[in-house]
Amino acid sequence: MQAVMAVGILLVVIVLLVSGRVRIDLVGVVALSLVGVFGLIPTGQLFSGFSSYAAIILAEMFVLGEGLRRSGATEIMAQWFERLGRRGEAPLLTALLTLPPIPSTFVSDVGLMSILLPTMVRMGQRLKLSLHRLLMPLAFAIALGGLLSMVGSAGNIIGNAALASKHYHPIPLFGITPLGAILVAAGFIFMRWWGVRLLPDQNSGGDAEFFSNYHEVKSYLSELWVGDESPVIGHVLQDVPYLRTHSLTVLRIIREGHPPMVPGGRVKLQAGDRLVVQGDVSAIVDMTPEDGFELTGDSTAVRLRSEHVRVVEAMVPQRSRLVNHSLRDINFRVRYGPTVLAILRQGVTRVRELPRIPIQAGDILLVMGTPESISRLQNSDDLLVFADVEQAAPALPHKSLIAVAVVVGVLLMAAFNFLAIQVAAAVGIGILVGTGILSLDHAYRAVDWRIIMLVGGVTPLSLALTRTGVTAGLAHFLLHAVGSFGPYAVLAIFFGLAALLTQVISNVAAALVLSPLAISMASANHWSPDALIIAMIVALSAAPLTPLANKVFIMAMGPGRYRYQDFLKIGIPLSAIMWVLTVLIAPVLFPLVR
Repeated sequence: MQAVMAVGILLVVIVLLVSGRVRIDLVGVVALSLVGVFGLIPTGQLFSGFSSYAAIILAEMFVLGEGLRRSGATEIMAQWFERLGRRGEAPLLTALLTLPPIPSTFVSDVGLMSILLPTMVRMGQRLKLSLHRLLMPLAFAIALGGLLSMVGSAGNIIGNAALASKHYHPIPLFGITPLGAILVAAGFIFMRWWGVRLLPDQNSGGDAEFFSNYHEVKSYLSELWVGDESPVIGHVLQDVPYLRTHSLTVLRIIREGHPPMVPGGRVKLQAGDRLVVQGDVSAIVDMTPEDGFELTGDSTAVRLRSEHVRVVEAMVPQRSRLVNHSLRDINFRVRYGPTVLAILRQGVTRVRELPRIPIQAGDILLVMGTPESISRLQNSDDLLVFADVEQAAPALPHKSLIAVAVVVGVLLMAAFNFLAIQVAAAVGIGILVGTGILSLDHAYRAVDWRIIMLVGGVTPLSLALTRTGVTAGLAHFLLHAVGSFGPYAVLAIFFGLAALLTQVISNVAAALVLSPLAISMASANHWSPDALIIAMIVALSAAPLTPLANKVFIMAMGPGRYRYQDFLKIGIPLSAIMWVLTVLIAPVLFPLVR
């Protein structure tokens, strides 16, 4: 009966993750709660996931990567790309495929993409380069770079944690590096001389604006006039019922004798004010004098940009506070200053009902505001602004050197077994904080707590599946089905299972479910589990059949104007190459029988 309950909870978790409508941290809470309610594991083990090797290392790697970013060290690579971009697409493409895997060895792939993506977009605008041909190779290079060490991605860390929890020796920090280097080289050869040819130059001429010159946005703009006897005179904007009821956003107030204003919510209306508003035209056409406004002017003649107003695009990163909140929930205009004109999500521009739409990671926002407010927005951690606005003050060179030395020192201490990786990383974080490179507030914000909650919540489910015999039963079924064909067939099937699962649920959840299965399959056949764990790790990072396989692909999708078909054209042959190489090489580097 407990086995049935464990399988039922697993199915609930998978359905919630596949739906995409429930936050992954909440999924973790649901999994933990259900396991606890049904008593599938002892209460003392229920919260063990939060103190596990995987949770601790993941949090530490987030913070170390943030230290590199705050020090300005990772900005050096972005500057190299800018210089190479002036030489043309060919040298830039080569650099995009060779340089990012190095920092991706120990920096979060999403964090690295967040650093490089705005640089690539600005470069495309200045140098008239095709983002469609550049961003997918960049995303693949970052994802493959995670295979160069056992802390390069969440799947690597979780796989090693599973080995340690079952009393196996974890794979050494650079134990995966020989295989990872081969796979990175294979990915480079494929993308450089074949894959890029499958990506036509769709935005040549430097058209890097994602909203097609804002024609869709302008169709929702109108100009309203406040008459001499209007009932809204003297009212502040946020207290005008008609504007809130019909989700009309005031973009600009034109007042005689004053330059056009980008208003805040506390601006009082005066007689003669002309308001440029965005919203459903039907609501504006149906206005009555009692509503306080009269329709005037030609909405198509409204200019969004002016001397005092800038319009820029900005992407929502994974760890942004905006994720899963609507603009109204977080009071966007009051908190940040600028106004959101449109949202681009997976190629679809959304203009209607903007205040009520929950923001998702990877969304691109069309934002309007004063140059000062746009500059402040860029210096926040909640949006990646794709514009040449004022940059934050660069870090001092000696801080960049210290940050790089700290990260290298952490890796070397762990590689030579001088300190455990958890302890070495904690020492490194202490140095970054002590030298002022990283504040404690920045360290806390660097951690993606949603992933930590998912790890902490799904770990007890993983334990329950093992304790109730579900994992062992599935392992025996797979071995009975393909075991007679030999260990290479088992590796191939397991790689395929991991590759398919990561297309529908996060790589973190897939690793938490599959790691115990790999160990159980190896134990049942008296094999070493390392090769199966490695096959899972590679499949989770190097099987980009859809953009859902990795968050960096989702981040590239909007700016690169990619469709699902583009990922299939590139992802199917690349995944096949990774599959064959892993099945052939992994048993040589990690023998199944020792």
